[in-house]
Amino acid sequence: MKKIAVAGLLTAMMATASAQVYVGGVVGKSHVNLSCEDYNLGCDKSDTGTKFYVGYKLNPTVALEAAYVDFGKGTRGFTDSYFDGFLLRDGEVKESFEASGALLAAAFRVAAHPQLSLVGRLGLAVLKTRFTQSMPVAAYRYSESDDSVKPYFGVGVEFAVNKNLRLTADADFTNAEVNGDSGAVRLLGVGVQYAF
Repeated sequence: MKKIAVAGLLTAMMATASAQVYVGGVVGKSHVNLSCEDYNLGCDKSDTGTKFYVGYKLNPTVALEAAYVDFGKGTRGFTDSYFDGFLLRDGEVKESFEASGALLAAAFRVAAHPQLSLVGRLGLAVLKTRFTQSMPVAAYRYSESDDSVKPYFGVGVEFAVNKNLRLTADADFTNAEVNGDSGAVRLLGVGVQYAF
């Protein structure tokens, strides 16, 4: 009898534990807050970003999440002069900023409807930010990268299709840093989440 009770308890614990783990993916529009002043060849702050995450529900309201996020790339360009032998010529200088890394957060869920939940996330972003500058016509290229830890927050909406599957809409916000300069990055996207 004790073996049956222990087996039943272990089965119940495993079912409970498995129901608390979920994974998800998000794809959407990212934004890198570049300064565009004096960049006469254009400035594009938007790109496609992605997020993949795993979560563990401590209870129906609070969960812990870890994610990999790619905030995409922002690009800009300007005209500068360079020497070609003894001649002074103009060439295009292109710059890009990329930010990606890990998000570690607590997620707080509030049921707004039996199938609809509102989500708030608060934690840290551990990002690698890369800056690249190049002038192709002069065979010039410079690149540097920095690691930074910044506060992170996010908001979202989840719609339960069934017991395990949810459709999501998320907004994630943090800062990225390179060479001592810091700028806001964000990802607005839609995705799916599956609970085991």
